Amino acid sequence: MEHVRFGIIGVGGVARLAYLPRLGKHPKATIVAVADVSQDAVDRAMADYQIQFGYTDYLEMLDKENLDAVAVCTPNKFHAPVTIAALQKGLHVLCEKPMALNATEGREMAEAARQSGKTLAIAYRYRHKPTSQAAKQVIDSGELGEIYAVRVQGLRRRGIPSWGVFTNKELQGGGALVDFGVHLLDLALWLIGNPRAVEVMGMTSQRLGTRPNVNIWGPWNHEQFSVEDQAMALIRLENGGALQLEVSWALNIPEAVENISISGTEGGIELEPFSINKAAHGMLLTTTPNWMPNEKAVDWDAQFEDFIDAVINDRSPLVKPEEALRVSEIVDAIYQSSATGAAVKLDQA
Repeated sequence: MEHVRFGIIGVGGVARLAYLPRLGKHPKATIVAVADVSQDAVDRAMADYQIQFGYTDYLEMLDKENLDAVAVCTPNKFHAPVTIAALQKGLHVLCEKPMALNATEGREMAEAARQSGKTLAIAYRYRHKPTSQAAKQVIDSGELGEIYAVRVQGLRRRGIPSWGVFTNKELQGGGALVDFGVHLLDLALWLIGNPRAVEVMGMTSQRLGTRPNVNIWGPWNHEQFSVEDQAMALIRLENGGALQLEVSWALNIPEAVENISISGTEGGIELEPFSINKAAHGMLLTTTPNWMPNEKAVDWDAQFEDFIDAVINDRSPLVKPEEALRVSEIVDAIYQSSATGAAVKLDQA
């Protein structure tokens, strides 16, 4: 295979933001068809991006079109059934994050990929950021020594999505944690070698999203806000390390923060802004880069490039379903711990 024929399933927010305009311009990819439950959305996508075929039933598209792969851009509730159907039709799948509504569905997706022999990648695009790639190179070199403390922060002062279905628990499964918290959690785990979590203590809250207030993205429907706007967790890892996670759409802080801090016995690293920190020569040293490879690269484009290359060359994508499943397991445990008030031990089988 030298060229990948795509179908896009779900042509709302994220599809129009990145998949339709960016994937459609890749020299080794063509968007052949789109599918969405909304006929208006299908018509707009076909007109705006010169796509020949459109469907309101994705199964009909899978049957009628000669596709190689699909991108799943639906609400989270539909990730598993759509992905599994496509894999069973013999198609490769790039599925938006999070993997599914829960880890049980994620396991079913991973099993369907194994049985089909087709590529399944989950769109944790933060791995493709230039700072992420640079940090991975530093960590894998062993320069930081034994890593034992990871702090993950994705905090907005007021940044509740006021569009789409982000605040609908039935369709999304969660709020700030599954919106962008999972991006940072996946990235942190990948950077340190994807260790398993063995125990999770978590707490979520819904204190600000259920009442009207100032919001940088305008008013949202606070009366139907059914997800968490804030989550915190302490995660014990199998390698003896600990990961502290903080994520929020709305928090009374001075300014937004999005960073991963990784500390080892010989040094540490901060992602945003990027720095390497250590003690040497009787001093405390902080090193910042003057330049890094691909520093202006766009993570969306790098993600699409990785998936297309994986399909064409029959290799594993950067984000494997088994790795994405670990994120879903931790998310499930955070919600369970918050509901019960007790730590949750994860099955290591």
